Amino acid sequence: MVPSRDEPGPVIELHDRVRMRGASISAVRSVIIEEAVGIAAGVYISDHSHGFDRSDMPIRDQPLTEPRPVRIGRGAWLGQNVVVMPGVTIGEQAVIGANAVVTRDIPPRTVAVGAPARVVRELVSG
Repeated sequence: MVPSRDEPGPVIELHDRVRMRGASISAVRSVIIEEAVGIAAGVYISDHSHGFDRSDMPIRDQPLTEPRPVRIGRGAWLGQNVVVMPGVTIGEQAVIGANAVVTRDIPPRTVAVGAPARVVRELVSG
């Protein structure tokens, strides 16, 4: 679903000191990447996807799903080829391992890996 004329257009918000290399960000509603986030090559972040309910129509031609905002917290790191799905929040200083597919929220200061991504450890201070 694309926003109506009464709603604001897509927002891709990059805060200070975000570093990314060869990443793709696609927004229909909102993708927010907070301060000092690191994003490696091949990362894909999106707040929407294509529907696939109709068997008589190619997937690419089907309507988009309802967009759900994405937020990447301050100081997080997304490794090579990570995929961040619609509606996900990644907490501050979380680490997402290479090739992970993030389908649900990741708490702050944790390490998540796999497809789908799951938390494998907490990061301790100092």
